[in-house]
Amino acid sequence: TNFASMPAISFLKLDDAKVSGDFTGAFQSLRWLCWQRCPLEFDVINFVLRELVILDLSWSKVTEDWRGWSEIKMEKLKVLNLTGCSDLLITPNFSDYKDLEILILERCSRLVKLDPSIGHLKRLVSLNMKFCSQLNGLPVELGCTTALKELFIDGTCVRQIPISIGNLKQLKILSDFRCFPLTYLPSSICYLISLSELSLDGAKISELPSSLGKLLELRRLSLRDCRYLENLPYSIGEMGSLEELDISATSISELPDSIRNLKSLKVLRMDSSFIRAFPGEIWNLTKLEELHASWCQSLKGAIPRDIKRLCHLRSLTLGHTSISSIPPEISTISSLQTLDLLQCNEIEVLPELPPSLICLHVSSKRMKDIPLLKDLKELEELYLSDEDPEERQPPSKQLKPESKVKQLSIWFSRLWNLELLQTQSIEKQSFSIVFPKLRKLELSLSRIIKLEFLYEPTDIPQLKTLTLSGLSLEEVSALPKTLSVLSIRGCSSLKRLPIVQSLINISAFELYHSAIEEIDGLEGLKSLKRLQISNCKIQHLNGIFQLTSLRSLIVSDCDYLDSLLDLSNLKLLKVLEIRQCKMIHQIEGLEELKYLEKLKISE
Repeated sequence: TNFASMPAISFLKLDDAKVSGDFTGAFQSLRWLCWQRCPLEFDVINFVLRELVILDLSWSKVTEDWRGWSEIKMEKLKVLNLTGCSDLLITPNFSDYKDLEILILERCSRLVKLDPSIGHLKRLVSLNMKFCSQLNGLPVELGCTTALKELFIDGTCVRQIPISIGNLKQLKILSDFRCFPLTYLPSSICYLISLSELSLDGAKISELPSSLGKLLELRRLSLRDCRYLENLPYSIGEMGSLEELDISATSISELPDSIRNLKSLKVLRMDSSFIRAFPGEIWNLTKLEELHASWCQSLKGAIPRDIKRLCHLRSLTLGHTSISSIPPEISTISSLQTLDLLQCNEIEVLPELPPSLICLHVSSKRMKDIPLLKDLKELEELYLSDEDPEERQPPSKQLKPESKVKQLSIWFSRLWNLELLQTQSIEKQSFSIVFPKLRKLELSLSRIIKLEFLYEPTDIPQLKTLTLSGLSLEEVSALPKTLSVLSIRGCSSLKRLPIVQSLINISAFELYHSAIEEIDGLEGLKSLKRLQISNCKIQHLNGIFQLTSLRSLIVSDCDYLDSLLDLSNLKLLKVLEIRQCKMIHQIEGLEELKYLEKLKISE
């Protein structure tokens, strides 16, 4: 190609190209050269790119000795992208690139050292070394890049950050995500007066410098998975601009009293930490919008009534803790949208909840009564359970012998609990769904015998996903036509379903461990793609041959199912499994299933 005839070209893409020759007078206006997967060989002379601003050599074979570094004249270079240059062990000499602003070394998997000339880059704004997995240190000269605003060393093996980092007065982002060997953070970090985001996720640091509180512009501090960290410095209370604090999966067991001074804090994450109780000072954080403490297994006791002071709280997640009660004052938090109390097995009663809720998850084995949920007009997702998830299903015939014994003991324990409930004369109830915006519902309440869907004449039902489990459920009213997923599990008292013919949008139907003998209206499920039935007393699958959209049909342990009618009309079927159905001896139409990918039939 005669490049000399194109002197005005400003962008050139040479991916995978091997270039040679004399380029005198060519590319006088070139500003962007994309030369990905560039070879190591460089047989070019007079390659002068005085107007070049961006050079992209991603995934190339270049090394620190590549001839192009000295032969290509590019004094105005501002962006150098060396992503994925796996042969690069040491960065090239940067002395000739004094205007460089963005340097990308991401995924240079064999890079072990930055050339000291990095200190000559006085205009460098962003330095990206993410996932340079062999890089174990940073040069002292890095402190000379005084214009630097972003420093990413995520996924590297850097053990210490040099003291000279304190010179980077303009640095705004310091990201050490998954920099596992990092054990030391210098006290000079307090001089990063512009720092707004500090991420140390997964580092092995055991202590933070006491001067950390001098980072007055810091807005986000993430210490997630710093498992050796047991304390926060008292000076953290001086961070008046801090908006997000994440101490999830650390060994921190209590917060310093000074946390009450974090008046700008909006998000506090403490999931899987050793926090034992909410400090009283936390209720002074009146701008707090999210409070996360799930899987804090040491967290016990009642939530204080002072929670009402968190008037901007939108999300409260306390799942898998030993929280014993929620105060009635929670109903006054008019901004609350998400409340997660999954596996909070010490909770016995749920108070009235704010009408602003959009997502509600509650499960507790000690729940004394069905929660009274009223006026939740905005609710879109609801999960309610008073059972242990491991105890919901009766034993399957497919379990291994040792698993079967364990499952039987759990199951009989569950039956004994039901008997105990009856002797205590706890009244079983019906449960009405009156939430017009509800899209996802999962119920596993042992006291429910009847489930009904009640909507106002002006309501347009939105329910898409319905999952039901519970030994006592005996009756379900007409199902919303909007359903796309229906799953019924462990309802051994439920002998019949309402007619399902009107569920024209349903795509997945699961029926496990049920006393249901027949599915009335099955032929109307024209959109059904997946049908799975297991451990049921089902006797017939009338109309199944009309389910022409069906992709997957799995039937197992249905001892009363006497036959499957001709399946030849199920042209789109890809998965067919018939397991341990004693009465089925013949399946017709298999030879017509041209798209079948998986066939499993066993007695």
